[in-house]
Amino acid sequence: MRCLSCNVELPPNARFCLECGAAQMQKDTGLVAAVDGQSTRPASGSDIPGQLAENTLESKAAPKDERRQITVMFCDLVDSTALSSRLDPEDLRAIIQTYQRAARDVVCRYDGHVAQFLGDGILVYFGYPRAHEDDAIRAAHAGLGILAEVSSLSARLEQQVQIQLAVRIGIHSGLVVVGESSIGGLSDRLAIGETPNVAARLQAHASAGTIVVSEVTRHLLGGQFELVDVGEMVLKGVSTPLRAARVAGVRASVSRFDAATHSGLTPLVGRAQEVGLLTDRWQLAQEGEGQVILIAGEPGLGKSRLLRELRDALGGETLQVLRFQCSPYYANSAYYPLTEHLERALGYTPDASTEQKFAALENLIIVRLGLPSQHAQLLAMMLSIPIGERYPVLTSTPQRQKEDTLSAAVDLTLAVARNDCALILFEDLHWVDPTTREFLDLLISRASAARLLLVLTHRPEFEPRWTTHGHVTALALSRLSRTQSGAIVTRLAAGKVLPAGLLEQIIEKTDGVPLFVEELTRSLLESAQLRDMGDRYEFADSSGDLKVPSTLRDSLMARLDRDPIVKEIAQTAAVFGREFPYPLLRAVTSLDNATLQEGLQRLVDSGLAFRRGALPEAVFIFKHALVQDAAYDSLVRTRRQALHAAIAGALEREIPHAKETQPELLAHHYTAAGMIQAAVPLWHKAGVSALARVAAQEAISHLSRGLELLAA
Repeated sequence: MRCLSCNVELPPNARFCLECGAAQMQKDTGLVAAVDGQSTRPASGSDIPGQLAENTLESKAAPKDERRQITVMFCDLVDSTALSSRLDPEDLRAIIQTYQRAARDVVCRYDGHVAQFLGDGILVYFGYPRAHEDDAIRAAHAGLGILAEVSSLSARLEQQVQIQLAVRIGIHSGLVVVGESSIGGLSDRLAIGETPNVAARLQAHASAGTIVVSEVTRHLLGGQFELVDVGEMVLKGVSTPLRAARVAGVRASVSRFDAATHSGLTPLVGRAQEVGLLTDRWQLAQEGEGQVILIAGEPGLGKSRLLRELRDALGGETLQVLRFQCSPYYANSAYYPLTEHLERALGYTPDASTEQKFAALENLIIVRLGLPSQHAQLLAMMLSIPIGERYPVLTSTPQRQKEDTLSAAVDLTLAVARNDCALILFEDLHWVDPTTREFLDLLISRASAARLLLVLTHRPEFEPRWTTHGHVTALALSRLSRTQSGAIVTRLAAGKVLPAGLLEQIIEKTDGVPLFVEELTRSLLESAQLRDMGDRYEFADSSGDLKVPSTLRDSLMARLDRDPIVKEIAQTAAVFGREFPYPLLRAVTSLDNATLQEGLQRLVDSGLAFRRGALPEAVFIFKHALVQDAAYDSLVRTRRQALHAAIAGALEREIPHAKETQPELLAHHYTAAGMIQAAVPLWHKAGVSALARVAAQEAISHLSRGLELLAA
């Protein structure tokens, strides 16, 4: 016999593998068969399918320790002690392993990372080793998926052996340090901080079959879920009561934007020209000249907001609108935007019978739109509705069947626009599946002869292949001007005066990205950093530092996590500041020249930085100050200090007379490195130099900083 885990040859009837320590199942009990009829080997990286296997490799090869925001899920079986008293240990193990596999597969679906199996508990990270812009949302979806899987497993067990299972789940988001934890030669990368502890405490307070999330996580979920407030909880080890909510289900919402903006919108700023272009194309569509517009823009520039403004401008609720939404969770699921739209349009409910689904589908296709009955058969198959004996078996090849299905889907879409001009919105093409892209090829090629306006949105990394068509217009969104960004800040502050210099700081940090402007301003107004004085705001402390809002941290880190080399370069470069010269970066990085230059090119190609000048004298600039802040914040204190010290040393070596020409820059790096004795004389020199240039404010700042260090 062979080990079920590592496949090493074992002696007959061995209970444990001496090579890997895995326990061996010797019998296929009735209970094991009742669970799922599959092997009950322990859940491990060796049998993790798809994306989870990739996550395991990523975690093993994870880089240096990091500070980062993650969402932690803690999932636990309810009353497992009672189960252990009723079941043989091997039977209990079979149940727990099956539950672990089911939970692990759900976590894999949403690209989470199973950090540990703790008995019958499961510790899961969303946002590590790779961040996503919606990690809290992924965690909530995964939690609901685990509840559904365990409910199904419980139903089978209750029928077979009169055993019921239930889990309870706690979810919390916050900052952690992720690093290697080594004890007795065993090591793993664990998140250290309050966040995992709070998730575990929330789980302990949850009822069987429920998910409880903290107020922080609730804020990150936006409006995508039905949430029930459960009040404040007093958690062991947490100093203040924590408000929590129960996740009751997914909220019915057409688009990500609608869910994210359920609490209201600020007035649109700076997009009058774009709205004018869209309405002009609508006029052509009404005259029978179908139009297609491709709106490109990086996250946060307002692609979806522009669609909302267009709908409102064209008549709002009375307008005939078809909306398709691509999803990062279904980027490889054929027809997903089409099936999701069609099921929503037909009013399908989870408990609808096959007969009810067919009746609604045939009524739409055959009765209302007058399309052939074969279209109903093809679209029913696309929707995975069992055909039974309603229609004859298709004898065409799979390829021809696919072509006919795509043609039927396009016919259905165009038929809707037969009598009234239709607005068709197709959002987030960067997540479109390959089959739906073929659908769009066919739809766009036929759109010019229909009364419709098709508007598609995508991020810059998506490369559309339809721009050569005469009826297709490409529209690239630009960033807002400083005046336009300032207008958003003023409106959010309700006209109240902000502390001196704060408006400029917000504008500098957000770089004309509307989402960044809104989120940074809101986080400041809602934080303890500002004090509302009625007609104005004042800083509550003297720091005046603008921290990256929690609502943006995941999105910013997701951009960095896409490429490990780019991320390492960005983290090192962030210590320099917004700008970083190549010669100095080369002097402090451990990367060889070829790798560094290739990584910098990828950093520029990714849109995270610009380059000014040519190598080897080039200077690079972070595209967004908040990206630099996120990269800098992800460094643990010891690594950050070491980099500041290395940069200070490089400045003195590479730049002649740096102490005389740039004393404040050297003082800053020595201060951040914790090298106070080197920093104080430089702050004094910087202050004296500023006085000589009659720069009184700068002199006061430099000298005050030196005095603060002396006092310490």
